Amino acid sequence: MKPLDKMNKDFGAFYPTGHMVVAFHTQQNANAVLRELQEQGQKHADCMELTARQMIDFAEKNLREAGVIANLGTSLTTVQTFLDVARKGATFLILATPDDAAAKRVTTAIHRVSFVLAERYHNLAIEDVV
Repeated sequence: MKPLDKMNKDFGAFYPTGHMVVAFHTQQNANAVLRELQEQGQKHADCMELTARQMIDFAEKNLREAGVIANLGTSLTTVQTFLDVARKGATFLILATPDDAAAKRVTTAIHRVSFVLAERYHNLAIEDVV
C-alpha cells in the first residue's frame, strides 16, 4: 500500500479510491479485523493501521494543504470527521477494497466488532458503510 501522504487526492483532499477507512474504539478491535482478513487471505500490504496520533497529524496537515476546490465536495468534511474521531482516541485501518467482493469481506469483518465509522471510497462517491 502506498504511504498515506501518497494516496489519491481530490483537489488536495485525501481521497483513497478503492479503499475503506475504518475507525475503531480500540486497537484490539482493529487487530481482530486484521487477523480475520489475513486468515481469509488479505495481504498485509493491503492494510494500513494508524494510531490516533498518526491520523491527527495527517488530517490536520491535509486540511491545511487541500485546495480551495476541495471544499466543494465532501472530501474535506470526511477528513474533518476522521480528525474529530482521532482526537477521541480511535485507531484507524485503511483497507484495500478494489472490488465489491473485497468490500464485502471487510464489511463483514468490521461488523463483528465495535467500530466508530467506516467510509468506502469510490471513484465519485464516498459510501458510509453502516
